[in-house]
Amino acid sequence: MVDRESAVKTILGLGEEKMGEVVNQLLANESFVTAMQRAVAGSLGAKRSVDKGVTTLLGMVNIPTLEDVDKIRDKMNELEEAMAEIGERLGKLNDKLSAK
Repeated sequence: MVDRESAVKTILGLGEEKMGEVVNQLLANESFVTAMQRAVAGSLGAKRSVDKGVTTLLGMVNIPTLEDVDKIRDKMNELEEAMAEIGERLGKLNDKLSAK
């Protein structure tokens, strides 16, 4: 069993080594790197277009986007903080009035 594990590890190690060599060769190839950059830029552009379309569609049917929900959450947190501050001030005022 130990021999099998050792053999598998050796084979995997050789595969990883060869894969590393192939990746290094590809990254050294300027044409490949340029093609990959274009592909990534193109897919990012496509994602932006899809995101914009989805946002527009959700707006048309009055469904909030994640960005809308985040904005609402931020506003609610601000309100919660303001209410806590008002509560503290009222408590202090109540203490002062009780002391008199």
